[in-house]
Amino acid sequence: MALTADEVAARARNAAITADDHYYVPGGKLLDWPDGPDFNEELFSPITDMLAAYPHLADDLGYAWTADRSAYRTFMDVHFQRDVLELLADVDPGHPGLVGANPVAARMAINRDFVSYAQPGRDLDFIFIGRGFMDVLKYFMEMTLDIMDLAPAANGQYSWWGPANLKDICRSHAQEVAKSIITFFDRSTQVARGEFPSGSSPISGRLRAAPGLMPLTYNAVESFVVAHELAHLLNRHDVQDNTPTKEINADWAAISLQAARHGTQNRLSGSAVAANTALILGGPAFYQIGSLFYLILAFREWVYFKPIESYMETILQLKIRQIFYREFMAHMFDSLILQTVDQCGQAFHRIVKLCYTSLCNISRERCARAGGKLMPFVDEDFFGSMWDAARATGDLLPRELPRCYDPANAQWSAPASIDEAIRDAIIEILEEYLGDSADGGASRSG
Repeated sequence: MALTADEVAARARNAAITADDHYYVPGGKLLDWPDGPDFNEELFSPITDMLAAYPHLADDLGYAWTADRSAYRTFMDVHFQRDVLELLADVDPGHPGLVGANPVAARMAINRDFVSYAQPGRDLDFIFIGRGFMDVLKYFMEMTLDIMDLAPAANGQYSWWGPANLKDICRSHAQEVAKSIITFFDRSTQVARGEFPSGSSPISGRLRAAPGLMPLTYNAVESFVVAHELAHLLNRHDVQDNTPTKEINADWAAISLQAARHGTQNRLSGSAVAANTALILGGPAFYQIGSLFYLILAFREWVYFKPIESYMETILQLKIRQIFYREFMAHMFDSLILQTVDQCGQAFHRIVKLCYTSLCNISRERCARAGGKLMPFVDEDFFGSMWDAARATGDLLPRELPRCYDPANAQWSAPASIDEAIRDAIIEILEEYLGDSADGGASRSG
């Protein structure tokens, strides 16, 4: 029997999440639902349109409840659920991963970590996206926008991601840049302590007004994470097994699901720019922001003379996943496109590296004040190697990981018929935002 919206909401409330998670924020509001016909129409019309265009989602896969507001606790849950539907709509209902699969409800877990996880159930599976994850992503984007606002009004030029004249801004507005970065560090530390201030302002308005691909990056990271956890469920992975092999296989499947999402978006809106941006930036941005978050936590522990090895191991695992993500992309696209995709990652990395350097300088100054009595936090070589894949040799990779990937054997490989369309669409995105710049810094007017 098909689940009702009320039943889905009740299952979500009673889901056995981890001991550190909560369903409601103690002593504060979760996220206000801006009630009103216009907001609800904007939120639910894409789901209604999808169910009408792909009736098998409701009839065969059990997603009729997704258009009913009573199934959700917060409006962010609706965004996550729409990602699930978009990722599945163009997948063949006869695919082995979908045969006998439960419907999946994607929800926010109120925890303090930069995490997401899948939770199978009896007749309803769950994807939980950590509140800490969403907050850190938001704070990172706010920091970048604050730095961009410092750009000299005379030229007002921005690159496709972040300020084109980042070095000039840092020289001219050093104090303001430092304040923005420290604010991001402080907020990330608050998240780690489980502090969720009520009334936190939404970032959607600022992102919509931002230049280049910034408005799409937020969705790209969110969608990649949903696709990754959905892949665990569809491939019937043991969700307690978080070995690199399982995580990388889920990343690969997430890329293929984004390829299927390409067709859905083209059919419904005539543009697949969001799905293709998720291919370009979703995984790499997640790996880098996650690495930065855990580095901030490691620095916090270092200050209090506590071990940081577990954080560094997590960062290394994210780095390994980033390397293999690139390897998968190399099999999907030719070297010229891959080189330009790398430029996208490097442009995004300019902001991340600025934060890395700031942490390094703060730790160096702390050591100097202690008269050299402290063990160094990390050195500059570590920061450099976080992006330089050439330094990550096979010695860093577990032996069980495949060094090459054969798309023909992938459970969720993209249909061959849309490979060329995806390639052409990515080229169009890159040409629009990167132009002929050799370093990924082609300027666009703000």
